[in-house]
Amino acid sequence: MGFFFTVVGIVLILLGVLDVFFTVLHYDGFGFLSSRLYNKLFNLVRFLTRPLPRKYRALGLSMAAPLMVPATVTVWILLIAVGYAFVYYESIDTKTFYFSSPGLKPSFLEALYLSGTAISTVGFGDITPQSTFYQLVAVSEALLGFGVLTLAITYVIGVYGVLQQLGVMAAGVHHQAQDTDNPWSILAPHFQAGEPVALDAHLMELHRGLVELYEGVRRYPVVYYYHSRRAYRSVPYTFRMIGGAAGALRWGLPAFHPATRTPWLPTLITGLLENIAFVERRFLSRRLEDAPDPISFEAFEKALLGEDEPPDWYSQHFFEMQSWTRELAHIEEAPDVKDSYGRYLEWLPYTHRVRAFFEASAKDLGYKLDELAQTPGERLF
Repeated sequence: MGFFFTVVGIVLILLGVLDVFFTVLHYDGFGFLSSRLYNKLFNLVRFLTRPLPRKYRALGLSMAAPLMVPATVTVWILLIAVGYAFVYYESIDTKTFYFSSPGLKPSFLEALYLSGTAISTVGFGDITPQSTFYQLVAVSEALLGFGVLTLAITYVIGVYGVLQQLGVMAAGVHHQAQDTDNPWSILAPHFQAGEPVALDAHLMELHRGLVELYEGVRRYPVVYYYHSRRAYRSVPYTFRMIGGAAGALRWGLPAFHPATRTPWLPTLITGLLENIAFVERRFLSRRLEDAPDPISFEAFEKALLGEDEPPDWYSQHFFEMQSWTRELAHIEEAPDVKDSYGRYLEWLPYTHRVRAFFEASAKDLGYKLDELAQTPGERLF
């Protein structure tokens, strides 16, 4: 039976140490325990706060992610401490361990007590290993405990560094949006008298922000669950605004327009789609639906010429986007039907994916869509 307790203890210690390694030290940061703990804890907080008024629910959700890191560190410490307790328990007797207090008797609780004092490096001395082997075991536990706490501090610093990057990018997008319910309005300051101005630099900064966010969330998954007092600092809002603006610039203007030929535009779109695919695979509770079938060329032509109403929301949205961007670029001639339909076919799966991701991520994170559209800058609590 003693050998069994030792094996159980070693397994628990390895679970804790390996999860620390994959969460904190591994480049991809995919802790098999921590990532599940993040998701379960956030779902629990989301469930418990559901009946509360919106103000208090937002406050509760904002506290979930900050609690995840200390909860994860606690799990790591408990796994290692309980694991070592099982190792001590195999041989905890008066021959192998010295009990300075007459009230102490060999038991699992005393083994757990010894493990707790060793991992915290307190070492009261009332239970002391007398054999060289268990002295080395106690020293190794103390070193592990010190290492876990040190790595936890490093992890927290990294998390808040990524949150700062997200905040900077989100604030920049929010400040440029002349209409928070219209992602296209981000483009307005970059067209003067119909001519594109500093678009390359703007798109390059957006792409850089997306890359930093992707690398940060991949390295520190807990960042995805953080809530701020203002909804514009969230991942759904940022992706919706950048995605809508990039789609309007790429497919809202004729193919010959110089604004569509900036080399950073396809790079930004590729980066956005890769970010969405990563978050969908890693965090979303359900997979995004496929895009609807496009309308026929005949129906598209009639709607574009004003002979009939647009058949669905997507076609109507495309016509509104095309009209808005053409007015922004001061294009007065009527749009070519074939060119417009070709751009619509490319635009449809892209914008559907951006929209589906926005709605799914907002729902998973507990946001209301109007908070991310009409009032993203107002305080939620």
